Formats: sequence, C-alpha cells, structure tokens
Amino acid sequence: MTIYFVNEHEELPINYSKLAKELVRKVPSLSKLAIKFIATDKTKLSTLNIDQNDIVCLGFGHHFNLDYVESTVVQQVKELEVQHAQIVLVTELRYFHKNETYFDKSTDNLAIHQLAYDYRLKVLDLCSYLNTLYQQASSLKQAEMLELSSQSSDLYQIKMSVMNQLLPKYLVNWFYRRFFERTITKTYSYGASLYPEVWDSSTNRTDMTSMHDIGMNTVRIGEFFWDKLEPQEAHYNMKYLIDLLSQLKSHGLQVILGIPSPTPPRWFTLHYPEARIVNKQGEVEEHGSRQHVCTNNPIYRKKVYQLTRAIAQVAKQFDNIIAIQVDNEFKCHVDQCFCESCRKLWPQWLKQKYQAIEQLNDAWGTNLWSERYPDFDSVVMPTKTPFTHNSGLVNAFRLFTADTLNDFAAGVAQVLISETNIPITHNTSLNFNLMNYELFDQLDVVGFDTYPMYDQYWNFPINLDLWRNLKNVDEFFLLETGASHVGYIGNYVTPHPKGYLPTEIFLGFASGLKSFMYWPYRAQPAGVEQTHGAIVTQTGTPDLGYDDVLVGQKLVQKFVPLLNDTVVKRSKIALVYSDNAKREMHVETGGIYEYRNTITQFYKALVSRGISVELVPDNVDFRDFNCVLMPYIRDVNSHLLAKMKAFTKAGGQLVIGPLTGDRTAEMTWIRGHNGLGELGQWLGIKNVIQYLSEDEMTQAEVKIGPSLDKFSGLVTMFNTDKTMKNVETIPTVADDRSIVYQQNNLLYLGGMPRDSLNSPLWDELVDKVIRPCDMDRQFVEIDWGIFKYRRESENEIQFYLANMSTDSVEYVLHRTGCDENGDRINTGKHALHGFEYKLIRIKKVG
Repeated sequence: MTIYFVNEHEELPINYSKLAKELVRKVPSLSKLAIKFIATDKTKLSTLNIDQNDIVCLGFGHHFNLDYVESTVVQQVKELEVQHAQIVLVTELRYFHKNETYFDKSTDNLAIHQLAYDYRLKVLDLCSYLNTLYQQASSLKQAEMLELSSQSSDLYQIKMSVMNQLLPKYLVNWFYRRFFERTITKTYSYGASLYPEVWDSSTNRTDMTSMHDIGMNTVRIGEFFWDKLEPQEAHYNMKYLIDLLSQLKSHGLQVILGIPSPTPPRWFTLHYPEARIVNKQGEVEEHGSRQHVCTNNPIYRKKVYQLTRAIAQVAKQFDNIIAIQVDNEFKCHVDQCFCESCRKLWPQWLKQKYQAIEQLNDAWGTNLWSERYPDFDSVVMPTKTPFTHNSGLVNAFRLFTADTLNDFAAGVAQVLISETNIPITHNTSLNFNLMNYELFDQLDVVGFDTYPMYDQYWNFPINLDLWRNLKNVDEFFLLETGASHVGYIGNYVTPHPKGYLPTEIFLGFASGLKSFMYWPYRAQPAGVEQTHGAIVTQTGTPDLGYDDVLVGQKLVQKFVPLLNDTVVKRSKIALVYSDNAKREMHVETGGIYEYRNTITQFYKALVSRGISVELVPDNVDFRDFNCVLMPYIRDVNSHLLAKMKAFTKAGGQLVIGPLTGDRTAEMTWIRGHNGLGELGQWLGIKNVIQYLSEDEMTQAEVKIGPSLDKFSGLVTMFNTDKTMKNVETIPTVADDRSIVYQQNNLLYLGGMPRDSLNSPLWDELVDKVIRPCDMDRQFVEIDWGIFKYRRESENEIQFYLANMSTDSVEYVLHRTGCDENGDRINTGKHALHGFEYKLIRIKKVG
C-alpha cells in the first residue's frame, strides 16, 4: 500500500519515510506501507501504478489558484476514480497577513470543499489544523510560529520547522481515523446523560450504581460544565474531570464526553461582552442560557480550542471514553448572528466566494432598487429593512453562517485529532439550520437527537433513514431521546403510552445505531427543563418511562448477538434530503413552506404506502439505488445534472420535483428561454410558469382514470408531449400546460397533491413507478404504521419489523422464515398489533 502526497511542484520538508514508520507502528498490519511525494510537474499521475488500496492526497502544501482546483484537481479526481484509488483532497497551507487574528477559507479552499462535496471525498483540512494551532497560541507564541513568505514582503506562513515538528503526529492520527480504524465503536451503547455538576457526590454515586444495575453501559457527560473545568480564566481544574471519569470507570460505565463550548462561564461574558450574539433586531443575547456567544468571535475560538486541548489531554488517559462530542446541538437556540465579529468576517468571506464585486452584483441582480455595491466592505448584513432583502443576499448570509460555524467545529476537531484517537461526534437534529455533510466530514461518526411524539411516530424512522446515510459508514449514534416526554417550564408535553419506546429501540439498533442514549437519567431539579421526563425523577424514583427502558435493555441484550453477525442492507429507493434546499426554502418560504414539514410530507407519502426509503444527500452515488426521488432541489448544478443523466441512461428510475431546478444557486430565478434552465432543456419542456394552487377556481388538477386529484402550494406547469400514462392535467388558468412529465424512466412532478396520503396520483406513482424498484417486496410487503429494516449475514436475510402505530396492521410474507427463537413463520398475511415488533429470518437460497 502506498500513500501519495501530490502537489504541482512544492514538497513540504517532511520525513516521509519516518512518517510511514510511525503509521505502521500505530497500525501493524501496514507492514509494507510506503509514503511518497509526487510533483506533477515532473511525474504525471497516469504513469504511476496506483490501485484501489492506495491513498492519493491531492494538493498537499502551499499551492494553487482557483483554476488549479477547478481544472487540474478535478481532472486528477476523475482519473483516479477510474483507477479506484482512495482520494483525499487537502486544503492549502495559506499565506496570511501577520495582523490577521484568524483566517476564513480562501477561494481555493472553498473550491476544495465544494469539490469534496460533489465527489463525496474526504478532506484533510491542514488549513484548519494550522489555523487552530495558531489561534490557540499566545501572542508571543504566535510571533514565534511565523516566518516571512518568499512570495511577498507582507505575507507570512507557519514556519516550516514548526510544521515539520507537529504535522507528522497529526497526519498519523488523521490517517488512522479515516482509513484504518474500521470499527468506530466495539460495543452497543445503551445509557443516558448524567449531570454530575448539578448533584452532590452521594447522588452521583447512587446514579452511577443504579445505571449499571439496570443494564446500562454508557453515560454522556460534560457538554455544559465549562465552569467546572475553568472556574477562572486560564485556571483549569482538570482534577474535577479526572475524578469524575475515574468514578465512572470504576462503575463499569463507558463515556461519551462533551466539549462544553455552548456554555461559556460568567467570567467569559464579563470579560468579553462583545462576544455575545446579536440578533437580527440588534438585540444582544444575555448570559444565562446557552449558545449566547458567537462562534465567530476570535477570543471565544481561542478559549474553546485551549479548553478542548486540556480536555483531550485528560481524555486520552481513559480507555472507557468511547466518543467525544463537539459542542451540543449547534444552532438549537440561535441561528444567524450580526455581532461585530460577523460584521468584520462577512465581507472577507464574500470576497473569497465571489472574488470580484461585479460577480456578486451580477449574481444577486443588484441593479434592482439601486442595490448595487461598490465593494465588499459595503455589502450589508440582512438586518431589519422596510420590506425584505434581496434573495441573493439572504441566501449568501445563511450560507456564511453555516460555513463559518463549520470552520469553528472543524477547529475543535483538529485539536482532538492531534491529541487523541477517540472518535469524534456531534448531536445534530433535523430542526437546525446546518450544513451537516460538511460538518461531519471532519468528524468520525454522525450523532443526532430526536424527541418524536408517539402520535407522530414517523419522525423517529425519518431520522434513522437520514443520519445513517450521511457518511459512508454503517455506524451512527442516537445521543438524546426521551424515555417518556419532553418539556420545559414554558411547555408541558404529553408522555408516550407504555409499549411505544421499545419499537424505537428495536428499529434503531436494526438500522445501524451503535448508541441509544436517553436525556436525562435523573430529571433536572433547577434551570428550565424540570418538566422534561427522565428515567428517574428528581427524587430518584422511577419516572414514567422507567419500565420501557428496562424492556429496552433486555431487547438490546437479546438481539446484540444477531446484530453482531449481520450487516445493514439499505433500501434501493432513495429520497434526496438537502440542507441546501432547507436553506433555500428559508429564503423563499412563500408564506407556506418550511423544509422539515415539507420533506416529511413527501416521506410520509412513500412510507404510508409501504415503501422503505433512504434519505440521502444529493452527492451520494445514485448507482447504489434503483430509484431516486429529488423534490425541492431548487438549484440543479451541472455536476448534479450530469449524475442525473448518467443514472437514467444506466436504467435508473428518476423522479424529479416538485420545485426542483427552478432557481439558481443564488436563489434568483432562471433566465433565458427555459424556466428550468439546463434541466428543462434536458426534459424538452417549454413555457414554464409557476403559481400558487390554492383557490378552487385556479388550482391545478389532474385526472387519473375516474379519479380527480387537486394540488396545493406552488406548482410548476409546462408544455410537453411527454405525459404520464393514465394521468391527464385538467386545464384551468395554465391553459394547456401539464403538471406531470414522463419519458420512460424519467419523471418530473410539478406539484404536490393537496392530500398526499390519500392521493390517487401518488397511488399511481408508487404502484407504477416506485414500487417495482423495491427489492424487498419479493420477501415481505408492509403497510402504513409498520417500518422495516433489513440486515444480512452470509447465510440469511433478516427483516426487523415494528408497528409504531396504535392500530393492528397487516404485513404479507412471501417466503417462509423464522423468528429469533427459530419458530417458523409461514407465508401469507400476518398482523402486528400496536407497538408490536418482530424479527423475520429467511435463509438465503443458492
């Protein structure tokens, strides 16, 4: 095996032979590992004998310009994909001005991250690592780290001697995490969050003992106790953490350890009041809750990175720590910030993204209303204005917010990578405005929180179907969920009925979860979340969900041997979920749209008809699926369109829309002769119009056989002679335009029926187009309320079925099987009662 570091000409002064030896020492199975630097101005990649076991790192060093990324690196990626090499993109080692307090991404690095997204490649973020190293250093140390660059009299770089000293350790740890530690966690975790900072030592010992006694093996701690670790600025009390971890270890408990960056102590906001978040109305968020400080503030970043390093140096001493969680629920309570740090960073970010102010003006269409900007410093932030801001501005600022947050998170990750081998995670959610793929690119394992109501049970499997597909691994973590009910002092919430919770546990582990964690173990006695359900009450007695938590523990114990002997097998039907689409729907809501509700309605239209579906980002390999559905992807760029064309050409079934391809990347409307741009040209449709279909006199309608279906929301209608068989658009205000396009295995849906759960059009769409792509239906067919996950071993196929509804629901088995005890299950119809679950094991034939 060979690891190639590739650049056009520059070679960093690293002892590659020594680096290889260090990596072999960490991974003894790599006895024949070689690490080489390749200068492509002397040696072409095509002349090397690269195979699928080799790792090729493109752009290692101070390199390039935008053209190098968008032409040379892209071509290298395409060539290496043909050779099936393992490709890594490396961010450039930037030159910078000495007076910069920290650095945003360069134009080239923005392009590197976009390329990594498009091709689903790993990013070795050396720029982030060195920036983080620089940011956490003292002023004196920063000066010692720098040297004048040979490129310019006012540009500086990290000294080569510093890089040569620090990079090898970081690189060894990075490659170990990304390529050689194949199993992230060895065990299945079942446990809950503890808050030892809230309780006395006697209560903490009681809870640790009780958790172990009821079969829990993992606790989650630390995401809020910054004040315990740094009670005064720069005075750390790591003995608190050491003692706590030692107690947990003595009780036989594994730990998911949080980095407590969401809760800067009072000394921080007193010393640095300017770091607090400023909302759109110009109001400053006060100390007293959490997430009250802006992640773009340079002092905050410095303090967090310093604290993270101190925590990591303790954590690596404890082998019972199975993961480190970065922060807690990014953007849970806040979204955009308009503080002075953001105000300074905003024009810098714009300059790197657009390069020239005229490109920004053209992209946003600022000739309208005399909005045109003379330079990047003059571009406003989207604060209060009399009407509303330009859609391009609003979209860009939301992108800036998510991108710079990811810069902060990546910095925390680089500190942890440089210090430990402990897997890194974060607890994201469907509710927050993030760019999750890019966020987790720098982390090891996807984690999420969800608190579904039992009467909206589909909100649990939609999380499983989404988060297990974000990274190319089968392991993912549920880090918070309720044993019974959620709540805080401003909102009381009803509890789950008994028996519901085990359906979540059963399906969760079947889908690939490696942790199922409750929040919290003991209910909060103070603060704001005292009304939130727990496993035990504030007094230590069983709370409402206690009995089902015990049932869940027995389930885990019973099924772990079967889970260990099998692997996850995904559905062949994919529904594209896009954080870009979520952002774009924030920009243009039309007063009716909210992405989570909208995509959930689409998901329900599928699962209510017995279709198991994977929610995937648009950068997945479509070739892994038989059918791909792409609703609400407003901007279809050329790379994505090429994937769509290749997928249909290879025979894949593609369903596009509603509201796909109708906007630019800047959320402006498509110009030119076709309202859907290049997508519309591919479909061959003409005269595209959009309007709100709500009023009885003007709403869009279709006839499916004898049935009529009505549309609501924004509809896209067009002229085409390629319509869906048995579906006729009824003329209203759109004249003779159609709302559904179909040509062989390509279909465009121009709107969403008013009642998609009872829609004749959706019945037709699923029965004729989508269901034939379902590879599970030869074994088992399910109905609304039942959810299904498939696993396989060498000898058998396993289907994990759970009825999450309160009603009895039938499924049909087409192949004889047996349950986990070996009892026979015959073919034919079977009923699952409310909250009942079943494993069906079917022997493979041939």
